[in-house]
Amino acid sequence: MSQGGFTDLRLNGDHNDVNEGFWPSFTDIMTVIVMIFLISMVVLLVRNIELVSQLRATMEAERIAAELARATGEEKDTISSELHRAEERIQRLQLEVMRLQDKGLRNETLIAEQLRAISGLTNERDDLAQQAAQLMLLRERLEADVERRQSQLDAALRDIDNKQLQLSTAQRAVASLEQSLDEARTRIAESEQNVARMQQTISDQRQSLQQSQQQNQDVERRFLVLAGDYDELKVKYDKLVRPARSSAGRHLVEVRYWKQEGDYRISWREGGSGGYQAITRGRLDRVLTRLSKEHEDGLYVKVIFPENSGLSYNEAWEFTSHLHSNYDYYFKAEAAGDANSDAGR
Repeated sequence: MSQGGFTDLRLNGDHNDVNEGFWPSFTDIMTVIVMIFLISMVVLLVRNIELVSQLRATMEAERIAAELARATGEEKDTISSELHRAEERIQRLQLEVMRLQDKGLRNETLIAEQLRAISGLTNERDDLAQQAAQLMLLRERLEADVERRQSQLDAALRDIDNKQLQLSTAQRAVASLEQSLDEARTRIAESEQNVARMQQTISDQRQSLQQSQQQNQDVERRFLVLAGDYDELKVKYDKLVRPARSSAGRHLVEVRYWKQEGDYRISWREGGSGGYQAITRGRLDRVLTRLSKEHEDGLYVKVIFPENSGLSYNEAWEFTSHLHSNYDYYFKAEAAGDANSDAGR
């Protein structure tokens, strides 16, 4: 039947109705499927864009972190190198202070000896002055005696007729006294000359002492200036010719050295951490020899002198030179370079 109530007389009329009902439904289903696919694709694209943005942000953060870590590592290495250079300068200054203290002690000893010599000369001058005073008293006594005898001579002259023998005796006595007086005057003159010479000698020695003290001060000032110039030239030379001494990549060994109650004390530690252990010098040499063989990169031997170590400059320098020249990588290489240069000459 048709819509108007009429019978459909066309061929395959029922089949057309089925086709007309099938295709719109199929189109709707496919449209829904395509829309779902498009929506899914859009969601996936948006998610991929977000993931790509997050990945880029993560990679940028990692790059920034790596750059920051590299900059921090370089700054740490720079600070470590500066610290080691400062420690080495402190050690050199400690050695220089010890040497200057030894020199000051020697100068004080020399000054004390000169003061003792001056004191001895002063005592001798006092003795000569006392002798001169005694001679002056003797001269006064002799003069008084001469005056007394002269009065006796006058009395004898008045009685010349009766006391001729006494007059001759008195004349001989006067001659003897005059000779004694001349000898006394001669001795007094010689004593005064000796006193004058002693005073001149004391004055010369005082001037010499002042000149020596001034020369010592000038020498110390020149030495300090030369030491400063040497340190600056040494730093410039090391920068131009060879790298600075550093513990980077080396096996660190710290050694403390001091004197207590007349005995030398040594302690050490390995790696810059942990406590110090007491050790004898012979065993320290054996340990450092073993460590220098075990570590191919070499040892960085750090020598520490505590405050009020009681060591002289020569003692501290001998100990430091021994350890550095035999075990420290830097000074061993320097010694080898000097030996090669001497062989080339």
